[in-house]
Amino acid sequence: MKHSGYFHRVLEQTQTQFWINSAILSDVETALSYGAVGVTTNPTHPPRAIKADHDIWAPVIQEILQHNPDLTDDEIADQVTQRMAVRSQKLVHPLYEQSQGEFGYVAIQGNPFINNDLPKILAEATRYSELGENIAVKIQSTAVGAEAVEELTALGIHTICTNGFSVAQGIHMSEAYQRGLDRTDARPRCFVVNIAGVFDEYLGAGAAARGITVSEECLLHAGVIMTRRLHHVMKARGYAAYLLAGGSRASHHFTELVGDDLAVTISLSHATPLVEIDAAVESRIDAQPPPEIMKELEDNFPDFRRACDEDGLSPDAFAGFGPCVKFQNACEAGYRATVEAIRAERTAGSVRS
Repeated sequence: MKHSGYFHRVLEQTQTQFWINSAILSDVETALSYGAVGVTTNPTHPPRAIKADHDIWAPVIQEILQHNPDLTDDEIADQVTQRMAVRSQKLVHPLYEQSQGEFGYVAIQGNPFINNDLPKILAEATRYSELGENIAVKIQSTAVGAEAVEELTALGIHTICTNGFSVAQGIHMSEAYQRGLDRTDARPRCFVVNIAGVFDEYLGAGAAARGITVSEECLLHAGVIMTRRLHHVMKARGYAAYLLAGGSRASHHFTELVGDDLAVTISLSHATPLVEIDAAVESRIDAQPPPEIMKELEDNFPDFRRACDEDGLSPDAFAGFGPCVKFQNACEAGYRATVEAIRAERTAGSVRS
């Protein structure tokens, strides 16, 4: 049965998927009613969910503490992260079954402080994959992350290559996925992430720090241009990996990427306006930016040129690329906030007892 809502029409007319970026129960439920077909989170989301859904997660944390008082805060954070993923996993599993695995995936991302430890990455991802057949484990788009994606793919585990801010990263992770597929008869999915909105923020902050004045329109185009470039490269090369655009900061980070078989993850605050105005479905994935905007970006931002160039970054430079560092720092801060929330519940439980 066809639906008339904006995101339903986008999927029916263009194959572009809407994924919700949240661990808050009401956000996920509302997004699914809008037509979302996947759920992503990162380490910044659990502390938000603990605060927003405190009546759900405080009892869960207290239960874990009661039965496992010797667990460390990190171990409890791991359990809470898993339970949040499982809750979303159950909500979208019907989509996964009905679509025979085309839709209905849920992301899970663990401790961001182990990103350079391949054995720990593999062990954590293997544990997470057992949570459900529609769980996709987030792995960093780095040299170490590419090794992990190849191994996990060979094991039949779905992955999401996160912290992607360049065409070079997308190519490297897509090829790692292909190597993993070559080693197995299984066909796990791999979603290659490119983060447009955070990239715009990064360039804007850099311009301000250098005292450079650039147009607002220029910064609105940067991440979208980069993501379109990666989409066209992946399509031209016939990669089996699936592009997942993310890091939205406004509704245009969805609408400007509509038009082909890819997914775009946005927050509910950016999805709701598109539903409320019942936006027209317009294919924009092949749109070309104004020449003056491209010139402004290329003249003022070396990192924009590096991000858009297929050979702009070597694998050993991925982790240290400016926007990747910015996003990694945010994930680490989010993880620390989760640990602090757990410590607060531990203290509250001790006071009550």
